[in-house]
Amino acid sequence: MTYYNTNEETGPQLRSSWIQTAKQEELIYQMFVWNPTLGFSPEDIELRCLDLNKAWPITSIRRAMHTLTKAGKLTKTNELRKGNYGKNTHIWRLND
Repeated sequence: MTYYNTNEETGPQLRSSWIQTAKQEELIYQMFVWNPTLGFSPEDIELRCLDLNKAWPITSIRRAMHTLTKAGKLTKTNELRKGNYGKNTHIWRLND
């Protein structure tokens, strides 16, 4: 779990942000675990989160996926898929 405290939060606000970050990473990781043969873009994860009533900013989802990749849980592939706004976006997969 990594929270990048770029806005210099302190006290209870910082603790709340740390807890929220942990929940995001856990849920996003579980989406990959529940679908081990599928690859997901950040936009795919965003839609799945919305289905679970989790309206997280795409930047938070990207941060969580990056952190999970650094932790060795996910792999960013060279596979591309059309994302929002017609731009190609990378696909992540569960790490073996």
